[in-house]
Amino acid sequence: MSVQTASPPKVFPVITRVHGDRSFNLSFADRRTLLVLVDAMLVLLSVWAARLLWQQTAGRPFNDTEIEASWFWYPIMLCGWWALAWLNDLYDIPSSDDRISSIVRVVIIGLLILVMYLFAFFLAPRILPRLFFGYFLLVLLPAIILWRWAYATLASAPAFRRRVLVIGGEAAEQFIVSALKRHTSQYQVVGYADLSDLLRQGRIHQIVVATAHELDDGLVQLLIDCQAQGVRVLRMPDLYEKLYRRTPMQHIENSWALDAVHGMPVFDTIPGAMRRLLDVVLGLAGLLVFIPVLLPVALAIRLNSPGPIFYRQTRCGRAGMPFSIIKFRTMRSDAEKDGQARWAEKDDPRITRVGHILRKTRLDELPQVINVLRGEMSVIGPRPERPEFIEELQQAIPFYRTRLLVKPGLTGWAQIHYSYGNTVEDALIKLQYDFYYLRHWSLWLDLYVVFRTFATVFKFKGT
Repeated sequence: MSVQTASPPKVFPVITRVHGDRSFNLSFADRRTLLVLVDAMLVLLSVWAARLLWQQTAGRPFNDTEIEASWFWYPIMLCGWWALAWLNDLYDIPSSDDRISSIVRVVIIGLLILVMYLFAFFLAPRILPRLFFGYFLLVLLPAIILWRWAYATLASAPAFRRRVLVIGGEAAEQFIVSALKRHTSQYQVVGYADLSDLLRQGRIHQIVVATAHELDDGLVQLLIDCQAQGVRVLRMPDLYEKLYRRTPMQHIENSWALDAVHGMPVFDTIPGAMRRLLDVVLGLAGLLVFIPVLLPVALAIRLNSPGPIFYRQTRCGRAGMPFSIIKFRTMRSDAEKDGQARWAEKDDPRITRVGHILRKTRLDELPQVINVLRGEMSVIGPRPERPEFIEELQQAIPFYRTRLLVKPGLTGWAQIHYSYGNTVEDALIKLQYDFYYLRHWSLWLDLYVVFRTFATVFKFKGT
């Protein structure tokens, strides 16, 4: 597999004025801000209404003094909602126009709030008022559901669609057009008419540059003028990342890839130290889980299949440095008796009965907390691969070695978005997610991955 190239894009004459009504041209950032602000308003109103209903039920007056005495509930409930909404993708714009998905996420957040409240109430029953939380959920959930339903309906209306013109090489152009057509409720691909006429008529909201070639000076000037007059200009990989939260590695050029990895925050000293601190904290927490399950898991492995309890294998760490990964053994001891490295397959006959359970629950990965505490791995990062497979895959997949820029992880962005695969195509898709993670890394993103990993474990989505 290699990067595809095509002929240079057409050069269009420079225009000086863009006309047309773009009042409904809301960017991803605009839509996310709208969702955040309206959510905040509804949460604060729900807190106020819950306090009012609680006081009336108790036969007590609801006045300014009572509001001042309970002011702290407003920021607590608001920040709690924002955090849970972000963790459950309620602010993911590409999926925000899906009514059913949005409602399901709201209900899940409501259940999480209820579980968290019951846990807190068990610890401090006299501090947390039951009626207040009950009224809060009764008011908030219907309000948020109605709001999200209305938003999804309006956001998918033709008047709110972003009109897009794609220019560039044939392969990358067709790739992003196909991706946009899977989001017809939010995007409308205008076509390939004359760019100047479309701009003068105000028919373009966004231009996507999909080419691996250097742009002509005239076209660059035109794109600058378009940007200055409100027409967003994006490179194809940047738009694809917004839509799918992964990077189209097979359609990016060398210069874009180099710019993308240059100056990543994950390489800075202070963020790196904070990341290591998070690794140590989560690694120690994982060790507290590992110790009590060690004996029963070890006994189950030994009774089910002869051989060692732990499985050690050479993997590539940061910059390709080899290290020995530690896992609970899930396959027969003679799984690779011929010495040939092979990917695990779905329903692989080499996997033992206990091994299937360990893989489904991902308990087989738990001993890797030792690798994390040693500094050989991080909690979050691309999964460590065997040297033999890296040698093979880097020949077939462009930029494959970029996943070696950071330490491998116990879990990662690819693992929460894509199921296990054992083909070159699967490796490409996982690299797309891994590269996106490297490019957009933050501690918040790591916390999101940790949260989604727990959800994956509870759903038994392991291999």
